[in-house]
Amino acid sequence: MLVQPMTDYRSLIASYSRPASPEAFNYCDVIATYAQDPSREAMVWANDRGEERRFTFAEVDAESRRIAGVLRTRGVGRGDRVLVMLPRVPEWQFTMLAVFRLGAIAIPSITMLQPKDLEYRLELATPKAVVTSGREVSKFDGLLVRDEARLFVPDGSGDPVGWEDLAKAVASARGDVPAEPMRADEGSMIYFTSGSTGMPKGVEHSAYFARSFYEVAAYWLDLNEQSKDDTVWCTADTGWSLCATGVLIGPWLAGIRVFFYDGPFDAAKRLQLMEKYGITVYLSAATEYRQLVAQKIEDYDLSRLRLSATAGESLDAPTLRGWMERAGCRLHEAYGQTESLMTIANYLGTEIRPGSMGLPLPGSPINVISQETHEVAPPGEIGMVAIKMPTKDLMLGYWKDPTKTSECFVENAKEERWFVTGDLASKDEDGYFWYAGRNDDVINAAGYRIGPTEVEAVVMDHRAVRECACIASPDKERGHIVKAFIVLNDDFTGSASLMEEIKNFVKSRTAAYKYPRKVEFVDTLPMTPSGKIRRNVLRELEAKRYLESAK
Repeated sequence: MLVQPMTDYRSLIASYSRPASPEAFNYCDVIATYAQDPSREAMVWANDRGEERRFTFAEVDAESRRIAGVLRTRGVGRGDRVLVMLPRVPEWQFTMLAVFRLGAIAIPSITMLQPKDLEYRLELATPKAVVTSGREVSKFDGLLVRDEARLFVPDGSGDPVGWEDLAKAVASARGDVPAEPMRADEGSMIYFTSGSTGMPKGVEHSAYFARSFYEVAAYWLDLNEQSKDDTVWCTADTGWSLCATGVLIGPWLAGIRVFFYDGPFDAAKRLQLMEKYGITVYLSAATEYRQLVAQKIEDYDLSRLRLSATAGESLDAPTLRGWMERAGCRLHEAYGQTESLMTIANYLGTEIRPGSMGLPLPGSPINVISQETHEVAPPGEIGMVAIKMPTKDLMLGYWKDPTKTSECFVENAKEERWFVTGDLASKDEDGYFWYAGRNDDVINAAGYRIGPTEVEAVVMDHRAVRECACIASPDKERGHIVKAFIVLNDDFTGSASLMEEIKNFVKSRTAAYKYPRKVEFVDTLPMTPSGKIRRNVLRELEAKRYLESAK
């Protein structure tokens, strides 16, 4: 049972203790518990074509068992990897649960990925099976070379050659697959996340991963087992850890119904759907809220909406105040990472201070430490956001990369060991965290983490480009966007048409959210004496330009 929120957060943090972990755990057993009530609704799904499907927990449990049976007969077992690249369709949840049930490791991936992105993931993770939608199978042409099981979810785009229709396979599958009892040191999920250097890292989470969402569900989202009338809508894409937070695990830990919508973002449509489906808890990125507050919110009946939440990027104070005043509910911002999930948040019983990240979630040993001594920093001093070890709410490590994993940790003279998040912040006298930026070059654009070197590598493949540096450029609507500073080869001259050509070139080679929305041609790039690009100089230049343009 989920703990109930308290009104005095200081007492809560001081006294909180999560129940001891069991010797074995499988998240599918939680779903099976709620499935014992045949009428308890788990999901309402709809799409932009007006289609709608509803599922009880019993139906979710049964369908995921059958898919587990399909995967098992295709050779998937404990510890094997399964790449799941599906849009926001119910088969995504069913398949993810099926992978967990087998004790295998799911690799959720967004459908925006292109062959170049997939090739890297397939080579590093060597999955035993791939599950995707019919319209996406062509992206895997020539990439599957290990006899991986190939299953597709039909979507009206034909019957791909060499791929097996999951719906047909499930129709004849047995659903008597028991849930594997997993240990805390065994994996269940790999998320690929971008860093400041090199290619994305595979963040591996434990089979006890789901237990990390107890505090998130109970405090940040104010969900509990008595809230049977709640409907939670999280708009995150299926390849992001926030989708696990707000769709797959967070609400379902408390037996709460989710609304799952497959359709492009449209601010007015969002408000229409909130009204139509009686959404009570809404979770989306800050970029979406900025566009929602530009709508005539008062024209929609949001009377059932009791709480809103956001994570993934910093929410500006005017947008926060505007949404709370006009939507008539609290807006809880939270901070987390793919590696550590949610650790800081606003929650019931706390004061919302616009611009603040919030307070540590109960049980979260997070603090601000000095960049020099690695000791806890005094109030008001900017330092590194870090998590004190040991803690169970952290990744097992980066997949097949112990060196990068070890680089995330520091120790101080007291022999305290800390996991360093890569973010900078300060704390005020009351313990509220205030974000101060990244201490590396990772670009956070509309909630998407983008490694600059990933984009630079693609841009450099264009015949016109000699050198390239990518940074986060401030943007009013998206918070930040990717900007590429480019030095051209001698035979080329900068022009508007060449800018568009380079943008389209990048979009054709990698996920669309990574392409540079701004391009600037320059004669040289700022470099260190050792020849490394000084992206900080370019960031400062962009920030100065942005401030001047806002005057």
